[in-house]
Amino acid sequence: MVAQFSYSSPLQQAIDRHPLTVSPETPLVDVLKLMSQSNNSSALPNVNISENEQVEESKISNHQKDTSVLIVQNIPIEPEQKDSAQSSLLGIFTATDIVKLIANDKIKNLQNLSEDLLIRDVMTSNVITLRESDEQDLFTALSLFRKHRISHLPVLNNQGKIVGVMTPEKICQVLQPSNILRLRRVNEVKNDNMTVTISGTASLLKVSQLMVENKVNSVIVTQNKKVKTQSIEKPIGIISNKEIAQAYFLNLDFAKIPVNTVMKTQINCLKANNSLWDAHRKMLQEQVQLLIVSGKQGELIGTVNQTSLLQVLDPTVMFSLVRKLRADVSQLQAEKFELLRTRNAELEKEVQARTAEIQAQLERDRLLAQIALRIHQSLNINEIINAAVTEVQQFLKADRVVLFQVKSSKLTKIVAESVDDNCNSWMEEQTLYECLMSNLKIKKNQIQAVADIEQSDLTTEQITSLQQKQVKSFLIVPMSQGRQLWGIMCTQEYSGIREWQPSEIDLLQQLATQLAIAIQQAQLYQQVQTLNTDLEKQVKERTAQLEQKVQELEQLNILKDDFLSTVSHELRTPLSNMKMAIHMLKVYPIPEKVQQYLKILDTECKREIELISDLLDLQRLEAGRESINLEVIELTNWLPNIIEPFNSRVKERQQILNNKYPEELPIIRSNPNNLGRILAELLNNACKYTKDGGEIMFAIEYNHKKNSSEIPYFIQFIVSNPSEIPESELPKIFDKFYRVPNADPWKQGGTGLGLALVKKLVEQLNGNMIATSSNGWTTFTVELPI
Repeated sequence: MVAQFSYSSPLQQAIDRHPLTVSPETPLVDVLKLMSQSNNSSALPNVNISENEQVEESKISNHQKDTSVLIVQNIPIEPEQKDSAQSSLLGIFTATDIVKLIANDKIKNLQNLSEDLLIRDVMTSNVITLRESDEQDLFTALSLFRKHRISHLPVLNNQGKIVGVMTPEKICQVLQPSNILRLRRVNEVKNDNMTVTISGTASLLKVSQLMVENKVNSVIVTQNKKVKTQSIEKPIGIISNKEIAQAYFLNLDFAKIPVNTVMKTQINCLKANNSLWDAHRKMLQEQVQLLIVSGKQGELIGTVNQTSLLQVLDPTVMFSLVRKLRADVSQLQAEKFELLRTRNAELEKEVQARTAEIQAQLERDRLLAQIALRIHQSLNINEIINAAVTEVQQFLKADRVVLFQVKSSKLTKIVAESVDDNCNSWMEEQTLYECLMSNLKIKKNQIQAVADIEQSDLTTEQITSLQQKQVKSFLIVPMSQGRQLWGIMCTQEYSGIREWQPSEIDLLQQLATQLAIAIQQAQLYQQVQTLNTDLEKQVKERTAQLEQKVQELEQLNILKDDFLSTVSHELRTPLSNMKMAIHMLKVYPIPEKVQQYLKILDTECKREIELISDLLDLQRLEAGRESINLEVIELTNWLPNIIEPFNSRVKERQQILNNKYPEELPIIRSNPNNLGRILAELLNNACKYTKDGGEIMFAIEYNHKKNSSEIPYFIQFIVSNPSEIPESELPKIFDKFYRVPNADPWKQGGTGLGLALVKKLVEQLNGNMIATSSNGWTTFTVELPI
């Protein structure tokens, strides 16, 4: 016998002729269970399946790992009856549809799914199909997969009956064009924009929604890792619609279960320089539809799927590529001959242009050096900026060059200008400063080159204003000192438009830098000159102050010597008198003389105590550590006790004490001891420094003090005597230890502490002490608050 062999085309070999089929009235829950039984043989990697969920291999027979169900009319659910079916295709239901239902929250738990929901309500009705015929081949199927982005392609015969289903995986198993795939690299076909990633902690529900939103069948699970100083996205797994469907079949909680529990963690990444043949073999070995492409540090840079591989084998693409390569070769040959023919002419032109450019550059460098030398030869700012604008205007042959100094964000001033004979000057136009910034649209830190103001973005009003000021073209270069904008150099054309060349702009930039440095040096020189002048002035003033201080110290030293001499004399005088009285009591203890000697001892002892008390009181008042108690003083009854002793004293020298105050005096609040001491010291001085027979005035005045909220009333105690103090000495009389020279012709003595002590006591009572001297009289006024 001769064996009979039948030939099968690649298209026929790629058809799965035993698809799962159901009728449209089949409940969705039954379809899902049927698909679940077909897929249980490939359990999820990180999910344990209980024993009652395991399905025997015999129950899934030829439907192992089916991920689609065809919906046909009037087909029984039992698989053994489908061979006799004479029905047409109504729709298809795949794992992608399951993901859509989960993402849209239309189905939840498989066990609780209602049987009222039929497969016809959720199936894909507009099915893309392929007719099995001699005219069709695998590349027709590949075109349909790529065009419609589908994963399952039902195949029908010429009568419209179902033959089977094709998938990209099946086509890859049939087609193995190793030579072509070995020549192509992963980097040529990897998907960059269509790669969807998610964190491993995201829920299955989030992954489902992401697949539906981006219309993909697989999502890459990534984890952010820090490598050196960069953060990279490193792939740690893959999850496809198949894993989503299997998770649903296992009744997992999609809202709580994270994606890292069901994803595929055994991933072998490709490199961008791997061949497509390597990718094809890995897909066959690992039974996957998608491979990850990673970089040098393991970061995700894209993916490669079976559709990408099959696209390389498309004859249309290959033919177009060959035709384009032939056209490119012909074009390159024509261009090569043309290039060889014109290259000599171009090189000659380039040499000429380069020579002219070098000459121009040398001329610019010469000019720049010349200008830099001129502006650095002077330290006068006006000379520097005027020389700069003149040189620029002459070299560029411009109509006008203006230099603005930026005083502030709102104040700009023209400081130098060089103009052609046919142009008007801007120096005298004060109103120009206000509108210049807006009309020229000056950006203070940027170079602006406008060849024609009528073709710029200026407004009609601004163009008109500039035309009136004879501006048709301008070039603006900022001048900065560090980060601070000092000014703006504006080069203008009035005679016509001008295309500003890069070399001209570069020249002005370099010149602006040199000019800014020169201006800064001139400013520093002026500052140094000013500082020197100020320093000399300060030295002279300080020298004068030091000389004055030296004189004051010398005077103070003299006063100190006088004070020590006076204090020594004043302290010794009572002691000498007491020593003499004690000696007389010992030598001549005559009864009638004892009382006289004892009186001398008592008087001199009191005098010594008072002198020491004055010194201590003055020191205590200057330290300001002692507080005083204020009491109510009835001046009418209190004052006579202070005045009476002096009424007796003036009679000894035939002096007159003229008391001038009302009989009824106000009641005041003050310290009676301090006030009594103040009045006693002033009256005592008046008696000491008034000649025999002279008149001493004592008066009291009081009334309301106007325009004062702090002291509503005040009282004045006034003591005057006919003894004038020189005007130059008057400011010093309250100084400690000070005594007016030649003011004591009667040798009354004193320590120079009295008035200093009085002033401190008055200040302690919140009062004022005023001393005046003129026309032979000296008056002391004590002003106290009531």
